[in-house]
Amino acid sequence: MKKFAFTLCIFSTLICTIQAQEKKTIETVTTTTRVVTKEGSQVTVKEVEEVRQTDGTIILIEKEDKNKDYRSEDSDFKEKTVQTVTKNVVMEEVTIDEKNEALIEAEKKRQEDELQASIEEAKAREAERRKMYEQKEKERMEAMEKNREQLERRGKGIVKLRKKKNNY
Repeated sequence: MKKFAFTLCIFSTLICTIQAQEKKTIETVTTTTRVVTKEGSQVTVKEVEEVRQTDGTIILIEKEDKNKDYRSEDSDFKEKTVQTVTKNVVMEEVTIDEKNEALIEAEKKRQEDELQASIEEAKAREAERRKMYEQKEKERMEAMEKNREQLERRGKGIVKLRKKKNNY
């Protein structure tokens, strides 16, 4: 009985291996991307690794006939593929460029000093212009008074001008 069971087990194993044959293919594609971002003096470096793995299985099922050639045209092929994508952040680094930071601060200070000097210069020009305007206004008023006095002076025998209450 033992021999019969053992023979039956071996016979079924052989038939199953002859009936179906399986071939596996595993394709792995790894892509590493490095992204560098600069904002002022802050530099961010980020590396992302993307792994695409395709597991493919080709199953060959033979038709039962007299010819046991598994490459025959009567055989059936089944293809089963599974694709997985995983993303891993390999490195994320943030650095600040001290030299660049110092240069930016120096440039800001220079611009601020330049702005203050420009404001002071504009105030001085405005004060000088106002002074000149007041001087011209004063000269104009003096000339007007002088002209008025000259016009109001009349020769002998001419009556002085009087203002009338009603000018009709």
